[in-house]
Amino acid sequence: MFLLESNVRKFLKYTLIATIILLLVLLVVESYGKYQEYLNIKRMQNNLNYNYNNYLYKVSNQRTDIREFFDFLTDNNFYLIEFNYSLTSGLSAKVATFIEPTQKIKSKYSISELTKINMGATYYVILEIKEQGVKQ
Repeated sequence: MFLLESNVRKFLKYTLIATIILLLVLLVVESYGKYQEYLNIKRMQNNLNYNYNNYLYKVSNQRTDIREFFDFLTDNNFYLIEFNYSLTSGLSAKVATFIEPTQKIKSKYSISELTKINMGATYYVILEIKEQGVKQ
């Protein structure tokens, strides 16, 4: 009987050791999986942060472009009739102003004359102004 109990104890001891080793292996595998999940979340967070900062940069550039455009309009005493802005076609506007016959307007924008009415010494002109080289 003593021999039988000793063999059972031996079997139980090896079973307990095998169970502990199995649980340690499962712990390592689960820890590695959680670490990979943590790295994926961190990578996704960095990607979202990069996209957000890129969005802020583009918005800042758009605001600067629109501010420069309106400064150009006010500096040249243009009266705004119509204003359009889109990412694909950029800034465009129809404006009215009074100009002298010899007056030339120099600008980084594309300016085309739609209507020109002679008012004596000056002309009443309706112009279409478009942004050149639209950025995508």
